[in-house]
Amino acid sequence: MEISRIYSWIIFIFCMALAAGGVLVLFRNKAYRQYPVFRYLQYYLILIYTFGFYALWSQLWFRILFYSSDSYSTLAVFADFLVVISTPFLLAGKGMLVLWAVHLLERHARSYLYPAAVGLLLLVALLYLVFVSYQGQLTTYQLYAAGVLLVMAVVGALLLFSRVRYLSVSSRRVLIGLVLLVGAVHVPLLLSATVPPAFELAFIFLYFLGHTAVGVYFAYKAQLPVVQERDSRALPTVELVTFELFIEKYGITAREAEVVREIYQGKANKEIADQLFVTVQTIKDHTHRIYQKTNVKSRSQLASLMREFQL
Repeated sequence: MEISRIYSWIIFIFCMALAAGGVLVLFRNKAYRQYPVFRYLQYYLILIYTFGFYALWSQLWFRILFYSSDSYSTLAVFADFLVVISTPFLLAGKGMLVLWAVHLLERHARSYLYPAAVGLLLLVALLYLVFVSYQGQLTTYQLYAAGVLLVMAVVGALLLFSRVRYLSVSSRRVLIGLVLLVGAVHVPLLLSATVPPAFELAFIFLYFLGHTAVGVYFAYKAQLPVVQERDSRALPTVELVTFELFIEKYGITAREAEVVREIYQGKANKEIADQLFVTVQTIKDHTHRIYQKTNVKSRSQLASLMREFQL
């Protein structure tokens, strides 16, 4: 097995450039880091890039540089060890991606169930077919591909079947396509017990390209609320003062946000109930949950907290 070293070096440099570019784009605006949806995407890319260099590139470079060496078997153990210690980065990264998708959705818990169920059912059917065809003996690459496909299918289903914030309809469709393409890159790994060297090199490049495309596209297409930056001489850190940030920070649902707005305007429970066409008890229940989330005990404390944000 021989892979041209010059091709490998070219792809390696491209992967480093993609990783650096993806991180720089997401970190270019310090103020946006206060949005959970951006923070989770940043964490995701950093963790995924770490796994890519430690696990994928380490395996490839060891075979390229030491395959004909007498000490290859010894060094291969070290390469396998790098894969093992990088696995938590992969798992944590996929967890960050799921959290990113959840924070993009309108906060209606029941809307999460159907997309997740669709993604899981489709993938379970595919995994079952692969498992049966290989008589239950799957390689490490196939297990890895199965796990990634599971996560990408669920994330894609969440974005497809739920209402999404920050993105226009057309932008959401493109983003869903990019997410599913990242998963599709892993399909050949799942369907083949052996990985040809040439395909492995192409796969690694597409791995970095796909994840970077998701991050960069979202960074440029997300329609976040207007950010106001205070004078750095008066405040050492950049602070967001938007009502949207209040919702993000305290996990306020769409309905609770309507109640918060009415409370901030000084309306009584009966007035809010009439405005939203619900019962007074429903407003009391919403208010109690809002108090718990924001760690306040009265309307006056909530109003004081709200003065830090712009409606």
